[in-house]
Amino acid sequence: MLTESAVVIDYRDGIAKVKCQSKTACGSCAAKNACGSAALSELTGEPGEHILIISTITPLKIGQQVEIGLQEQSLLFSAFLAYVIPLMTLLIGTFVAAAIFSNELISAAFIFISTALSFLAVRFYAKKLNKKSAFEPILLRVLN
Repeated sequence: MLTESAVVIDYRDGIAKVKCQSKTACGSCAAKNACGSAALSELTGEPGEHILIISTITPLKIGQQVEIGLQEQSLLFSAFLAYVIPLMTLLIGTFVAAAIFSNELISAAFIFISTALSFLAVRFYAKKLNKKSAFEPILLRVLN
Protein backbone atom coordinates (compact mmCIF):
# COMPACT_ATOMS: atom_id res chain seq x y z
CA MET A 1 0.00 0.00 0.00
CA LEU A 2 1.25 3.47 -0.88
CA THR A 3 0.96 5.90 2.01
CA GLU A 4 1.06 9.66 2.34
CA SER A 5 0.53 12.08 5.18
CA ALA A 6 -2.21 14.68 4.85
CA VAL A 7 -3.94 17.41 6.83
CA VAL A 8 -7.68 17.40 7.49
CA ILE A 9 -9.23 20.60 6.13
CA ASP A 10 -12.89 19.65 6.60
CA TYR A 11 -14.89 16.88 8.31
CA ARG A 12 -18.65 16.37 8.21
CA ASP A 13 -20.78 13.29 8.74
CA GLY A 14 -18.05 10.71 8.11
CA ILE A 15 -16.64 12.50 5.06
CA ALA A 16 -13.20 14.05 5.46
CA LYS A 17 -11.57 16.46 3.04
CA VAL A 18 -7.79 16.18 3.31
CA LYS A 19 -4.93 18.06 1.68
CA CYS A 20 -1.56 16.56 0.85
CA GLN A 21 1.47 18.20 -0.73
CA SER A 22 3.23 16.95 -3.86
CA LYS A 23 6.84 16.15 -3.22
CA THR A 24 9.70 15.96 -5.66
CA ALA A 25 12.89 13.96 -5.44
CA CYS A 26 14.88 17.16 -5.98
CA GLY A 27 14.58 18.18 -2.34
CA SER A 28 16.75 15.31 -1.11
CA CYS A 29 19.16 15.11 -4.05
CA ALA A 30 22.79 16.08 -3.44
CA ALA A 31 23.22 17.37 -7.00
CA LYS A 32 20.21 19.69 -7.04
CA ASN A 33 22.36 22.86 -7.18
CA ALA A 34 23.92 21.79 -10.49
CA CYS A 35 20.88 20.09 -12.00
CA GLY A 36 18.78 21.47 -14.83
CA SER A 37 15.69 19.55 -13.75
CA ALA A 38 15.76 21.14 -10.31
CA ALA A 39 16.07 24.59 -11.88
CA LEU A 40 13.13 23.91 -14.18
CA SER A 41 10.97 22.60 -11.33
CA GLU A 42 11.62 25.82 -9.38
CA LEU A 43 10.11 27.82 -12.24
CA THR A 44 6.70 26.28 -11.59
CA GLY A 45 6.70 27.62 -8.04
CA GLU A 46 5.43 25.83 -4.98
CA PRO A 47 4.63 22.11 -5.19
CA GLY A 48 1.01 21.29 -5.91
CA GLU A 49 -1.59 20.59 -3.29
CA HIS A 50 -4.03 17.75 -3.74
CA ILE A 51 -7.44 17.75 -2.07
CA LEU A 52 -8.97 14.31 -1.55
CA ILE A 53 -12.32 13.18 -0.16
CA ILE A 54 -12.17 10.20 2.21
CA SER A 55 -15.00 8.31 3.89
CA THR A 56 -14.22 7.37 7.48
CA ILE A 57 -15.96 6.35 10.67
CA THR A 58 -13.13 7.83 12.75
CA PRO A 59 -14.08 11.28 14.03
CA LEU A 60 -11.53 13.85 12.86
CA LYS A 61 -10.79 17.48 13.62
CA ILE A 62 -9.70 20.19 11.25
CA GLY A 63 -5.92 20.52 11.26
CA GLN A 64 -5.20 16.92 12.31
CA GLN A 65 -2.42 15.05 10.56
CA VAL A 66 -3.56 11.75 9.10
CA GLU A 67 -2.02 8.99 7.02
CA ILE A 68 -3.89 7.95 3.90
CA GLY A 69 -3.22 4.98 1.65
CA LEU A 70 -3.90 3.70 -1.85
CA GLN A 71 -3.47 0.17 -3.20
CA GLU A 72 -0.44 -0.31 -5.47
CA GLN A 73 -2.51 -2.20 -8.02
CA SER A 74 -4.76 0.83 -8.46
CA LEU A 75 -1.82 3.11 -9.13
CA LEU A 76 -0.15 0.66 -11.51
CA PHE A 77 -3.35 0.12 -13.47
CA SER A 78 -3.90 3.89 -13.67
CA ALA A 79 -0.36 4.37 -14.98
CA PHE A 80 -0.95 1.61 -17.51
CA LEU A 81 -4.09 3.35 -18.73
CA ALA A 82 -2.49 6.78 -18.90
CA TYR A 83 0.78 5.80 -20.60
CA VAL A 84 0.70 2.38 -22.25
CA ILE A 85 -2.71 2.49 -23.94
CA PRO A 86 -2.06 5.80 -25.81
CA LEU A 87 1.48 4.70 -26.68
CA MET A 88 0.27 1.39 -28.10
CA THR A 89 -2.46 3.22 -30.01
CA LEU A 90 0.17 5.56 -31.45
CA LEU A 91 2.37 2.67 -32.57
CA ILE A 92 -0.46 0.57 -33.99
CA GLY A 93 -1.96 3.65 -35.67
CA THR A 94 1.39 4.36 -37.31
CA PHE A 95 1.64 0.84 -38.74
CA VAL A 96 -1.98 0.85 -39.91
CA ALA A 97 -1.65 4.29 -41.49
CA ALA A 98 1.53 3.25 -43.33
CA ALA A 99 -0.23 0.18 -44.71
CA ILE A 100 -3.48 1.89 -45.74
CA PHE A 101 -2.62 5.46 -46.81
CA SER A 102 -0.03 6.56 -49.35
CA ASN A 103 -0.38 10.26 -48.52
CA GLU A 104 1.70 11.24 -45.49
CA LEU A 105 -0.63 14.07 -44.50
CA ILE A 106 -3.59 11.71 -44.32
CA SER A 107 -1.45 9.21 -42.39
CA ALA A 108 -0.44 11.87 -39.88
CA ALA A 109 -4.06 12.96 -39.44
CA PHE A 110 -5.14 9.33 -38.91
CA ILE A 111 -2.41 8.80 -36.30
CA PHE A 112 -3.27 12.04 -34.50
CA ILE A 113 -7.01 11.30 -34.46
CA SER A 114 -6.61 7.69 -33.30
CA THR A 115 -4.24 8.73 -30.49
CA ALA A 116 -6.58 11.54 -29.42
CA LEU A 117 -9.47 9.08 -29.35
CA SER A 118 -7.44 6.74 -27.15
CA PHE A 119 -6.86 9.58 -24.67
CA LEU A 120 -10.60 10.30 -24.65
CA ALA A 121 -11.38 6.60 -24.11
CA VAL A 122 -8.89 6.43 -21.22
CA ARG A 123 -10.42 9.54 -19.68
CA PHE A 124 -13.93 8.09 -19.97
CA TYR A 125 -12.82 4.78 -18.45
CA ALA A 126 -10.91 6.55 -15.65
CA LYS A 127 -14.11 8.36 -14.63
CA LYS A 128 -15.82 4.98 -14.30
CA LEU A 129 -12.90 3.67 -12.23
CA ASN A 130 -13.09 6.64 -9.84
CA LYS A 131 -16.40 5.27 -8.59
CA LYS A 132 -14.83 1.94 -7.54
CA SER A 133 -13.66 1.64 -3.95
CA ALA A 134 -10.30 0.09 -4.96
CA PHE A 135 -9.34 3.39 -6.58
CA GLU A 136 -10.24 5.58 -3.59
CA PRO A 137 -7.73 6.49 -0.90
CA ILE A 138 -8.47 5.24 2.62
CA LEU A 139 -7.68 6.59 6.06
CA LEU A 140 -5.01 4.43 7.67
CA ARG A 141 -4.40 6.23 10.95
CA VAL A 142 -4.48 9.55 12.76
CA LEU A 143 -0.95 10.87 13.30
CA ASN A 144 -1.70 13.58 15.90
